[in-house]
Amino acid sequence: MHLITKKPVFRAVGTAITGAVLGVSLVACGPSGAETAPEDIGENIDEIAAKAQEEGQVRLIAYPETWANYAGHFEGFEEKYGVDVVVDSPDASSAEELQAVENLRGQDNQPDVLDIGYSFTNSAIEQELIEPYKPSNWDSIPDDLKHPDGEWVGSYYGVISIGVNMDMVDEVPKTFEDLLDPQYEGQIALPGDPRQGASAIATVFAASLANGGNLDDIEPGIDFFAELADSGKLTTVSDAAVGMTQGEAAIIFDWNYNWLGREDQLKADGVNFEYFVLEDGVFGNYYAQPVTIGSPQPNAARLWVDWLTSDEGAEQYALGGAIPARFNELAEEGKLSDKALDSLPDPDIVAQVELPNAEQGDAANAVIAEQWAQKVQ
Repeated sequence: MHLITKKPVFRAVGTAITGAVLGVSLVACGPSGAETAPEDIGENIDEIAAKAQEEGQVRLIAYPETWANYAGHFEGFEEKYGVDVVVDSPDASSAEELQAVENLRGQDNQPDVLDIGYSFTNSAIEQELIEPYKPSNWDSIPDDLKHPDGEWVGSYYGVISIGVNMDMVDEVPKTFEDLLDPQYEGQIALPGDPRQGASAIATVFAASLANGGNLDDIEPGIDFFAELADSGKLTTVSDAAVGMTQGEAAIIFDWNYNWLGREDQLKADGVNFEYFVLEDGVFGNYYAQPVTIGSPQPNAARLWVDWLTSDEGAEQYALGGAIPARFNELAEEGKLSDKALDSLPDPDIVAQVELPNAEQGDAANAVIAEQWAQKVQ
């Protein structure tokens, strides 16, 4: 997956952060990365927008265009505010995002805003990589989708689903237990390494819920994937879309909104593709969008977070299959289009989603770090 940018210069800077993501040592050439001075920030959303226009751009990391309809976000944000969107390393993992801020802190190409899995929020706070901001619609964001001190907001969430190449399976699995059928030998893949990326962690959580675990116990999910690996059913793909197109796997886990974002292209590539939520182990979770500490464009950073949690931003998320943080409020007030509502998971599925907190994510990360390499080979 490659970012299609609106201006040629964006393509060039889009690779600038790669060295930092891979851990290359960089020498700071700007300020120390101390928290932004209050006087540098607009006092209200109108002042923030005006100052953001003077800054001219917002610099993001790990925002693929097909993820949660970020292409629609970029277009809408630029059109409304006249502030350019620059995206570095669109496919970086949450762990790589934090490393990038650490390596680029104080430099002009430090990202302004992240998009990290919930289980990485405490690490971002502990490493002092982010600073608080409460967007203008703070009060209408549910408590379980924001840090009480404004360290981050989670502007959307999704549900773990399976993408299926219908030509490669005799029968579509309906449950996690179905995946143990011999017909799926060498055909099942995670969306990445659960020691690095939130979508893979969420997949293990879903498997845990389907196998007697809970939000405080992810170990049954690790054991399930160990069983898949031991029986030869688990394989790896370098990228979910490529893996599906090239037949590297028939069944690949990922967020529902990612599969929706890839659907047209997969079908154009000739893949007989569908995606489903398994009946058991329904698991959903949010991604958080914190402002980085000493952001190079501090007002544009805050304006971006405001956009993501606005009515317009919620519409763009829903069009991409991602459930907006303010979904209940906006749905009750009729502020989401029929097309957006039709793009979201079935309401019965959404009703089953219980969002884990960051502490549960930290605990899950620790168990995965300890057991994954030992059990899943």
